[in-house]
Amino acid sequence: MSRATFPAGLIAAGASIFLFLSSNLIAAEPDPAAALSAADKQCLGCHGSEGMTKDLPNGAKLSLHVAAPAFAKSVHKALGCAACHAGIDPGKHPGVQREIKDSRAYSIAMTAVCRQCHDGAFKHYQASKHANLQRQGRNIAPVCTDCHGSHAVTPKTAYETCVGCHATAMNGHQKWLPNAPLHLEFVSCAACHAPTVQRMVDLRFYDGVAKKWIVESEGNPQFEKLAKSMDTDGNGLDARELRDLVRQVNDGNFAGPKTLRGRIELRVDLEAHRLAEKSLALRACDNCHRGGAEPFQSVTVSVVGPDGRPVRYKAHTEVLSSLLSVETLRTFYAIGGTRTELLDILLILALLGGLAVPVGHQMMKRIVQSRDKARAAAGSPDAGGAGGENKNT
Repeated sequence: MSRATFPAGLIAAGASIFLFLSSNLIAAEPDPAAALSAADKQCLGCHGSEGMTKDLPNGAKLSLHVAAPAFAKSVHKALGCAACHAGIDPGKHPGVQREIKDSRAYSIAMTAVCRQCHDGAFKHYQASKHANLQRQGRNIAPVCTDCHGSHAVTPKTAYETCVGCHATAMNGHQKWLPNAPLHLEFVSCAACHAPTVQRMVDLRFYDGVAKKWIVESEGNPQFEKLAKSMDTDGNGLDARELRDLVRQVNDGNFAGPKTLRGRIELRVDLEAHRLAEKSLALRACDNCHRGGAEPFQSVTVSVVGPDGRPVRYKAHTEVLSSLLSVETLRTFYAIGGTRTELLDILLILALLGGLAVPVGHQMMKRIVQSRDKARAAAGSPDAGGAGGENKNT
């Protein structure tokens, strides 16, 4: 049937079905802002408008726009607008507008609001290089919102946060640090730049096919429950229990794509705010690359939670050096730090075995040569051979 004779009614019907399915598929996409409270929706009725600004005395403009979908996905969505903006009466707002000198002064003033819930992080920050710069009046010194944002606050890795300002960090590290990209991927920035804190190894589940961390589904947490079921004695996962956990996560297929990738992290996340001067950062390799190094004295296993924060479960330090972990931790190896003594012994034996053949061959060669020389010196017929007979004739 040619296109010209194709029934017009059938085309119209097909188009209607397509439009119906398309509209339903679009409608099926969840709107994150729909879960916000009525009070927050009222605030966003105005502040959700793009381009909403406030004129400042210095001629600049302060953005008052809040993207509803981004706020609905933030870690602060459960708190709502009023938790941070408690001084605003919705019934009288906007009313008398607050006097704001400039955007920098406003950001600094709002740190007091952050401190109400994050006092621990604030105290660590006060002892940091960033706080010292801020007290000196340096506008480049970051405050809370510079690193974490304001309304779209979501957990990020330290590297993702730091490179926002330190974009040349990779180039700087490559000048002295061997394999710098690998270090920056597997070592938290604060692990070296907050030298007084304690570090640990976090073994996080990673999907090798999708090339991303394993994230738990919201409202259906399974990782901690599964880890507890593997931890039969309740004192943390040993090497066997960790191996069984990996198998369970891979649905019984040990060769599956979900593996554990280790990272050097801080034992107390809040201490990441205690960043020191660059000159005080750890640079000695043996901070990690030696037996018994401090970061390897504490181990956790984790997945990424629905809100982006790690969900961790304690493991024995021996999992890093057990023969049972050779396959489990095949993507995590720190030279000198994650040593398996039995494997070291086997390696030495293999090397000795390999050397035994050429060394033995050389020894036997020398023994035979020495014997032949001794016989020749004694005038042995066997040593002289045909040459001796020719002399007699």
